[in-house]
Amino acid sequence: MKERVYFSGDTGIHEDTRVPFYCGSRQPNCDYHHGQLPPVKGAACYQVTRANRTHPEWDDGVGGTYKHGADLAYWNGCFYLHYFTNPVSEHTGAGQSILAASKDGRQWEDFQVVFPVYRIPACTVTDYKGNTNTFSGDTHAFIHQRMGFYRTKNDRMLLLGFYGWSPKPWVTNWDNYGIGRVVRELYRDGTMGPIYFIRPCWQGGWAREQLLYPLYTEAQDRGFAECCEELLRDSLAVQQWAEENGDADGLIRIKHPEGGTNQAFCWYHIDEKTVIGLWKHSRCARSNDGGETWSPVTVSPSLVMSGQKVWAQKTADGRYAMIYDPTLESTHRWPMCVTTSRDGIAYEDMLLVHGEVPPMRFGGFWKDWGPQYMRGIAEGIERPDDAVWIAYTVNKEDVWVARLPLPVTGEETEERIRDGFADFTIYSPKWAPVTVVSSHLLRLADFDRYDYAKAERVLHEAEYQEICFTVIPHQDSYGTLYCELQDGKGQTAVRLVFREDGMLCERTTALVPVRRYQAGEEIQIRVTADCVNYSYALQVNGREVGRKRFMTAVDSISRFVLRTGAPRHTPTREEVSSEDPSYALEQADEKEREAVYDVTFFQADSKSFCKPRFT
Repeated sequence: MKERVYFSGDTGIHEDTRVPFYCGSRQPNCDYHHGQLPPVKGAACYQVTRANRTHPEWDDGVGGTYKHGADLAYWNGCFYLHYFTNPVSEHTGAGQSILAASKDGRQWEDFQVVFPVYRIPACTVTDYKGNTNTFSGDTHAFIHQRMGFYRTKNDRMLLLGFYGWSPKPWVTNWDNYGIGRVVRELYRDGTMGPIYFIRPCWQGGWAREQLLYPLYTEAQDRGFAECCEELLRDSLAVQQWAEENGDADGLIRIKHPEGGTNQAFCWYHIDEKTVIGLWKHSRCARSNDGGETWSPVTVSPSLVMSGQKVWAQKTADGRYAMIYDPTLESTHRWPMCVTTSRDGIAYEDMLLVHGEVPPMRFGGFWKDWGPQYMRGIAEGIERPDDAVWIAYTVNKEDVWVARLPLPVTGEETEERIRDGFADFTIYSPKWAPVTVVSSHLLRLADFDRYDYAKAERVLHEAEYQEICFTVIPHQDSYGTLYCELQDGKGQTAVRLVFREDGMLCERTTALVPVRRYQAGEEIQIRVTADCVNYSYALQVNGREVGRKRFMTAVDSISRFVLRTGAPRHTPTREEVSSEDPSYALEQADEKEREAVYDVTFFQADSKSFCKPRFT
């Protein structure tokens, strides 16, 4: 099959009008959460919040089961994550936004309310469309925003949010349904200044005396007011306000020609003058004068996406990364992937970032499955130079961050791996954490009945693999650990299972017991896998167990996977999420007994054959 090549725009001697396109050979199979795509080597996904209706103190202290719109910043040596939450559903309830902080991007414990619940005062307003709306004083606004941070040139950090209301849950709180955009300062010690309105939605019919917070122009701190004015003059930053403010706002330079909205703007510079703009639904535009003027917003059809947002940026190694869900579906949003580019236009080499979709634990209106609404650290805010960091939500109820080490790659070039647990790819929920304790200890723990811990090592792809690893299970009457060798699509050739009844098993045509294990016992395992003959030899604590056939015939092996649960095949693309606000999975808010597995040794040797297969 020939590789498809896409051209977008004029590539002649005239002004360059090219916008991004995808020219890689991979497309995901969305019948699988991981899309059958190879993972980013060394990537790490960390859960920041796990929604909990019963025990909010185990989460962010609020108790909302709808969380979305995450934004990320790195400032003053600390990561900050800003997201909004509603009690149950999208566009309903008493919404508020939360700020979390972390020194390393892995452990997030410092949560505080940024913009609290906003009770709309008893009043009557008439918007610019002539609609009259009366509020009783018992109505609450909810929050929606595309951006949460702005760093000024003199290194002050602003926090942004947007309050609005909706007559129906399927109506967004934009334009005439908006109340206004609010701002406050984040200080260096992690505390925050007073709340002000930076851009009220006057078109909604609100009068100054009906607003619960003062205007920024009324602030005693003139330096703060100047920071707000700097933001208002930054056309790229305020383009992120397009949906809530409406295109009629003079701040919005890139307008929709048909009166609609270009949604969830992000941008990056290729050079001082060349700026690329991206939106949901594969939309792109280009500026060749630093953002003063723009080409028409067009669809780049090779960028397969729907309404899940897209994020792209220039990376510290001089390349470019674009993160999105390459699916045409809008309610089943998986997998989350990254493509990379040398020039910021032609993107290739699609790799998996987040390929896990746990059950949706709570019902609610407009809750979509999967990892979505990804946002990185915007231009103008400091970025760590060793990795790309992304914030996003899963199932619109949990908030996550991902770290993609630079350079972004899915390949291992070394045939002999002797570096311990460096470069393991990690999936680490709050209640199933994966921790690299030291170069000699990888720990997988699990007390989440609806998710699991996962760690995998990308191997040099080969037909022959010899894997040696040591596991110490801390229990022998509960908990499960799967140890697998997989090919590049995630098909399992070899599977060993530390079962919950204290039995170590291997999976051939069925799950076959190998030997008993005890809590605290050191289990040394050697697996020699042969893809020419579709078979493997197993050795446990120096004892030969014998040679068995693969559970799945694969032509090569490129991944070693550890996982504290069985493979996950649901939700499927046919399943519909519950909109019942009372729906919740059984004991979703309660912890299970913790199972812990320590991996104290790992090494791998890869080799390819040049001989024909046996028949």
